[in-house]
Amino acid sequence: MFKRDAFVTNNLGQITAGLLLCAVAIGFNPVKSSAAPAVDGQSVTVPAQPYPKSGLRQRLAAQGKTVPDVDNSLQADIPAQYYPPTSTALASDTGHAAIVALPDCNDRFPDSWIKKLQNDGIGVLLISPNQAHPSQAYCTEGSLEAPKHGLTYWAFDALSALQYLTTQDEIDPNRIAVFGYGYGAGAAQLAIYRHGHAKHSKTQFKALIGLRPQCMSEMDNLAPSLLIGLKDDPFNPPAWCHWRLDRDLSPDLAPNREPVRFEVFESGETIEKQATRKLLSIESSPAIVAMVTNFLLKSHVTEKNTQN
Repeated sequence: MFKRDAFVTNNLGQITAGLLLCAVAIGFNPVKSSAAPAVDGQSVTVPAQPYPKSGLRQRLAAQGKTVPDVDNSLQADIPAQYYPPTSTALASDTGHAAIVALPDCNDRFPDSWIKKLQNDGIGVLLISPNQAHPSQAYCTEGSLEAPKHGLTYWAFDALSALQYLTTQDEIDPNRIAVFGYGYGAGAAQLAIYRHGHAKHSKTQFKALIGLRPQCMSEMDNLAPSLLIGLKDDPFNPPAWCHWRLDRDLSPDLAPNREPVRFEVFESGETIEKQATRKLLSIESSPAIVAMVTNFLLKSHVTEKNTQN
């Protein structure tokens, strides 16, 4: 069960008072009963990890130079929902697999995917960087001319969530993936970027899934990635991903990088509907579900084929 001394908490639905088993000043500690886990999420708070000292800062300090403090004004613990697996049949001796889910910039993540992963024996920790860093609300603020830089905060939140999950007895620390949706998929890519925050992390994600991704980082990845785009998506154009793939993954430039697979699907929807940030049925279609399921198996996040 989740450790009681850990800080524990995207709101896909209202959590009733009956689910709050205990609340303490440092957060909420979900307790796992002997019955089948509830489908609903349990509120937890993920403690933010301290920012690491960059190599440059370490070198300057070693030379006796004055190094300004790191700006941690936007560093905050992260509200989240933990969705335990509805089946433990696929758990190993070291625990069950888990996924850190990153929502779009409007704090939305497909509920159908959470349920699918739960049914496959995977615990889902859906974090809300948008609530932890409300000033970094990209859906309503920022522009190409005056961009904001919240993506790196979101990536750091994902790594804090990864570290948090590794402390939970019921979770296999070697089978934790990251699943980003929309803007969250861009942040997820930064969470496995070889030259970013990930290089300072004690642990690494096993794999990455990006659905309707914004491809916003170089693809020098520490983990294999599956990116799934939608044709004519106005918010997350597949052309951005194609450009980065062509630029970053040529054999002579990326001989040691983990593989990145990018697939584009026809949504079957009008441009107008795709332009409203609505969840589309294609996103949880059998073809995409099978692709993600097989990718998780191939990446050793899941150890058995869960597809019926």
